[in-house]
Amino acid sequence: MADRRLAVLLAVGLALTFPGPASGQQVRLSGEPRTAAQEALRGFLDAERFALWVRDTVLARGDTVPGPVLLLEGTARIAGRIAGDVYVVDGDLFLRSGASVGGDILVIGGGFYDSGLAEVAGAITYRPNELLRVRPASGGFEIFSELEPEPAFELDGTYGFHLPTYNRVDGLAFPVGALARLYRASNGPEVAAGLTWIPARDDVDFRLQTSWHLGERLRLGLYATSAVAGNEEWIRPTWYNSLAHFVAGDDARGYYDSREFGLEVEWRSPEPPVWEDAPRWRVVVAGGREEAESLRPREVTILFGEEPPPVFPSAPGYDPHLQADEGTLLFGRAGFEWVSQGRDRRTAFGVGVEVGLEDDINSLELLGASAERSVVPFRRSNSYDFLLVEGRVSTRRVTPWGHVVDGFAIGRLDVTGRLPRQRYSTIGGIGTLPTMPVRGLRGPRLFYAEAAYAIPLLGDAALGGVDAFVRGSAGGVDSQRGGSDGHATVQGGLALRLWDVRLEFGVAAGSTAQPEDPGVIGFMDVRTRRSTRPTRMPPPR
Repeated sequence: MADRRLAVLLAVGLALTFPGPASGQQVRLSGEPRTAAQEALRGFLDAERFALWVRDTVLARGDTVPGPVLLLEGTARIAGRIAGDVYVVDGDLFLRSGASVGGDILVIGGGFYDSGLAEVAGAITYRPNELLRVRPASGGFEIFSELEPEPAFELDGTYGFHLPTYNRVDGLAFPVGALARLYRASNGPEVAAGLTWIPARDDVDFRLQTSWHLGERLRLGLYATSAVAGNEEWIRPTWYNSLAHFVAGDDARGYYDSREFGLEVEWRSPEPPVWEDAPRWRVVVAGGREEAESLRPREVTILFGEEPPPVFPSAPGYDPHLQADEGTLLFGRAGFEWVSQGRDRRTAFGVGVEVGLEDDINSLELLGASAERSVVPFRRSNSYDFLLVEGRVSTRRVTPWGHVVDGFAIGRLDVTGRLPRQRYSTIGGIGTLPTMPVRGLRGPRLFYAEAAYAIPLLGDAALGGVDAFVRGSAGGVDSQRGGSDGHATVQGGLALRLWDVRLEFGVAAGSTAQPEDPGVIGFMDVRTRRSTRPTRMPPPR
């Protein structure tokens, strides 16, 4: 340990003199700064008051560097204290447990690996995608910008393939996709295309989107899609929903067949930071036409258990969560989302508005059914002009003593008119209220909220480990006939966590849809951070 400390001191500590870099070599930025981060770097270089590190360096616990540090093309592992700023260009910075930085951290064109147990007095600016490189120059080093154009053609996922999906409507589906950039055309348009092969339906869904960049932050897009759609993506991610259905028939979503085309405009904040307190935001406005069609569940393989029986025995195969008001609908949408993320906190919210105008809706509304009836009465209804509003908020905080507080809420409200059934929402099941049946509630209005408190037992709060947790959840939907009621549960247990993915083992107690049910169950669940994207907004690009 003494030898290592001596080496570090000889490399970086004893050479510190001001003004000028510790090595006596000059470092300059070639050309004008292109971004705010590069402007800050030029000011740092112009001050000429820093220790220069140009090789891999370890600063051990208990060691101190009394001023700012500039790291070029190297790796620094910090467990001790640096009294000033730390600037890194084309290098990697690791903060270990107990590390202390008395100023700002700026990393450009390299990697930054933080620790929840490290202390940083100033701001953190992390720009791994700003490609700055270093080359020898007369009397020192020159930092220059290396702009790499995006490729003209890119395959999605892994060699064009996304993870297969699995649900009670499609069975197994195989999505592929690619993106082409037409640099020689005006405004550099992009064309994104994808296909999803669905063997069980002997069908192929598609998506096609063209985008024109009218400015660095403004995009105009024209799109057409044919796909199975739903409103429950926020409950849990697609990969886990697919796995849960294959293993246990636990498909949490409602579906309908959607064929849609439209025009969208996206305006977004400047290049989003990877890690700092500056917020990211975007606004999307779209309009178009959608054609909807009801679907029925299919006979698909389930390893353990089977699909629940139809809700109404007199209508074999009937599933109210798969019914749509068939026909075409004109729509207009607008959405706003905002995210701010720091080392120990994350806050996000989104709001979306959708206006629907009846074009050609042909609906049959179910009035009732029973086991004794062989004919189910229906009433025809064709009034489907509507205004739908959705809001979401999520937050995460790490307390000074290392515990984690999470919160999430979502609400949907049909402000006016009557929603077609493809806009209804479902709730219930492990992903929301564990004591409720999967998709136990369905209706045009939704509210759901949860708050959780986690205590890390093993590992690190920012990376992974084992937590003890307790969570409260409350939610409900309006029924198809206008009634509403609320349900609540309390959950607790242990979670095996890796970054934002949690494997939970716990017990839940609360209200259920069945009066005779005791409302206490054991459960296992895989959870990820809740999405803040408003209803039916396109994903960020």
